[in-house]
Formats: sequence, structure tokens, C-alpha cells
Amino acid sequence: MLDQNAAMPLYEQLKLAIKKGIKSGEYPPGSRMPSEAEMEKLYDVSRITVRRAVKELCEEEILARKQGRGTFVLNSAGVSYNRLDRNVGGFHDSLARDGKEATVEILEKSIIRVNASYARDLQISTEDDVVYLKRLMYGNGAPAMLDTAYIPEKRFPGIFDKLVGNVALFRLMEQEYGVKLERYYKILKVQKANKKMSRLLNCHVGDPMFDLFKITYSDQGIPQNISVSILSGQNTYYVISNEEGDQVNQSGLSWKV
Repeated sequence: MLDQNAAMPLYEQLKLAIKKGIKSGEYPPGSRMPSEAEMEKLYDVSRITVRRAVKELCEEEILARKQGRGTFVLNSAGVSYNRLDRNVGGFHDSLARDGKEATVEILEKSIIRVNASYARDLQISTEDDVVYLKRLMYGNGAPAMLDTAYIPEKRFPGIFDKLVGNVALFRLMEQEYGVKLERYYKILKVQKANKKMSRLLNCHVGDPMFDLFKITYSDQGIPQNISVSILSGQNTYYVISNEEGDQVNQSGLSWKV
């Protein structure tokens, strides 16, 4: 029961009660929450209070509404998560949609030649110069992803010198080179964290990691870059839907950090 006479608003009390239930295992991740009517009776509050509490917990990516199915628990109330979603936009844009700050640390940058497989994927010759860019990506100061990009230099002349500081690669491609990024091809695998991954991404050796290979294409169907991203499996979830326009009601990775 909530305290009707407390200074804290009832919807805030309800949010705390729901978070406590999630942490205790009463509402485990992936489970469906009680209906609005059930929570109204369970916590002795109005329907308006329930709706506001649930809405804000969805915005915090602790709960998610699915139309016609109910409200589900996404995470353990306070754990930071990444969502691998269907948007073409880059890391900076994904976090910006949620009002979060994205920063990057450039670990390596060089001009290389790629192997035959990557050359085919990029529709270039094995003799063509490719910018190799390895970055550690942060969301609100927390390490979120280790990303390695391969960018054909002939499609983006001079881009090597532009890749400095807190660079947003996709914004650079679109704004300075006039490329419209429209679709991508992804391969998602799982591997175990090695010592380097654990050090950079603040996890344990042997932890499950998502290994995401992606080719991003322009609106003309020309591959613009390859990226290989490593994310902690413990703090990442993947949204899959076969329904047109069926999106989880959350402010998402987009990336929650």
C-alpha cells in the first residue's frame, strides 16, 4: 500500500514500488506486468496515477508497452541497457533522441587495404585505400560499445583528417559529403569477452558479448562503410518484430546508459 498522506506524489511512490518489485523478482525481466485495473486495486490508487507511473517507467526503459498485449518488464530497474534497433542513424543520433550525451574516444586510426571479402562488401578493389577507425563509444560517460569502422577513402576524400575528437561518423558522411544513409545489412553473433574487451567495456572476461557486423548503404544502394561493433550481452537487448509499425514504446538504442 502507498502512503496517501506522504509529501511524495503517489505516482512517484508507485514507480518506486514497481522498481522494488522488479529488483525483488516479483516482476522479473521479460514478464508481463499486471493490468492497469489490477495495479489500481493492488496499490489502491487511481487509474490516472497508474498510467503516469507506467508511462514514466516506459520512458526510463524499465517497462515497455506492446499494443494489445500489455506492459512488460525490460530490465532490472536501474541497470543500463543498449537496444540494437532498426534505425539507420549512428550512435550519436540514437542517444540524442533520448536526450543522452554520446562521446567517443578514438583508439586507432590508419589507412589500410582490406581483404577480398571486405572489398567485395564495399564494392571496391583490394588495392583501394580504406580508413580504419577504432573507437570506444560512451553514453553519458559509461562505456557502451567498441566500434571498428572501414570507410572507402575514394568515396570520402579527406575524411581521414576529419575523423578527430568526438566525431559522429554518420553525421559527417551526410552533412559534409551529402550521402543519404538509407538501409543496412547486419549479422549478429555472440562471443565471450576477452581481456581487452573486459577492460574497455567494464565487464568480466568470459561474459557474453554481442558481435555486430554491419554494412550501411546509401539511398542509391552503394555500400558506404563496414562496422564491427562489440557490446556487452548483459546490457544489450535486440528488438524483433514482424508487424508493420510495431515498435516497443520506449525511448530507446536506441541506447540506454
